[in-house]
Amino acid sequence: MRSLRFAAAVLALALVAAACSDDDGDNNDDGAVDESTTTTASIVTTTTQLLVTQPTPPLVVEVPPVSEDQVPVETPITTSTTVPPPQTVAPPVAPSNVACRGGNAPNELNVEFDALPNPAEVSKIRVYVSESGGAMITNSEYTVNEIDTTRAGGSRWAARALDIQPGVPVRLTVTSFNQLGRESGWYIVSGVYTGQGEPCGSLPATSTTAG
Repeated sequence: MRSLRFAAAVLALALVAAACSDDDGDNNDDGAVDESTTTTASIVTTTTQLLVTQPTPPLVVEVPPVSEDQVPVETPITTSTTVPPPQTVAPPVAPSNVACRGGNAPNELNVEFDALPNPAEVSKIRVYVSESGGAMITNSEYTVNEIDTTRAGGSRWAARALDIQPGVPVRLTVTSFNQLGRESGWYIVSGVYTGQGEPCGSLPATSTTAG
């Protein structure tokens, strides 16, 4: 009987031991799982490559061949220089064969003289008048285009003396100026205004004086 009780006690201890062994195994398994956490790290290898810049090849443009008749011909540049007419340095020649005649307007005398040889060189015509023996003073000025250049077929010119009083003895003359402003000498004519279109008495010129 004691043997049976002993055997039963041993069996009971064995079962308890077995049960404890199973619990420890289970606990050990769970602990292993909890405590051992395996982290797998992926190692990423980064490779840096050297950037090499390739030179850009030159742009090649194909030009079609040009035929001889398509080749442009350079036109030579020509310049034309207009040479101004030569200007006379010396004073011009004094107007000659001076005469007077009543003009087409009241108190006006026309002072006639031979046409000047170079009209392009004349910048102006000046008329001088002296009344009753007084000084010769400027009475009027004209360009060649402003005087009458058609008398006697163009061989005689006429410039007007203005504000001439009737019956008053006068002396008249004309001078010419060149493009440099040099004034000619003069020939003097004497006369009296008698009316429009009427001739006036005159004396031939006897001397030439500087203007």
